[in-house]
Amino acid sequence: MKCGDGSAPDAPVGVLSAVVTDAGRPGWTLLGVRRPSPLTTRHPGVLSTPTIRLPSEIFAVLVGDLTVAAEGPGLHRIDGRDVQLGRGRRGLSSATYALESLLAAKLGLADALTGGQLRAEATPRFLALDAVEDPLGTQLSEWTLMLTYEVRIVAGVAEIPPATAAYSRLVWVPAAKVPLALAHRDPLLLDETLDAIEVCVQGLCVRVAAELLSPGRGFTGDPGVR
Repeated sequence: MKCGDGSAPDAPVGVLSAVVTDAGRPGWTLLGVRRPSPLTTRHPGVLSTPTIRLPSEIFAVLVGDLTVAAEGPGLHRIDGRDVQLGRGRRGLSSATYALESLLAAKLGLADALTGGQLRAEATPRFLALDAVEDPLGTQLSEWTLMLTYEVRIVAGVAEIPPATAAYSRLVWVPAAKVPLALAHRDPLLLDETLDAIEVCVQGLCVRVAAELLSPGRGFTGDPGVR
């Protein structure tokens, strides 16, 4: 994908995002409150899907395996094959490797994936290109190309911890309320225990998740989809 209007760099940061759902409990999705650290200074306190930056060479391979309907800035639906996670070397692909790396690094699931306790199915859903503003108000935007997968946990959902080094809290929230919470910038619409002062609902990953999780969009985790 290229930027067609010349308004942004040709080499955006590549980010992989996972909209995590539980196959055993349709209608819920996993979000995390990003934990501030010396290595994650741009987005502390933001409610986020699990995300990870990828080297440009790896990201190019992932995107090259997909069919993208349009080019340029914006949100684009994509087509690609499902992949299986937590199956070891069986069916290993670049997408499997990248997604398992995300789950291991950001959700602390390395042992569960290696031991086979956690298994999931993943489907590519969106590719988004946008300038991401800094929530800290520095006025510094980052040109970002984000690849979003829907990741359905089919076994071992209990292995997901309540917090990790990357996220101070991990919470399961009603998927259908994500678009409403984003529109109102109100995390309390998702979980009343979240701190509305310290936690903000914004960012490209949540905007993409809201599009995917909107009622009637047909995402696999929608309780109305069979």
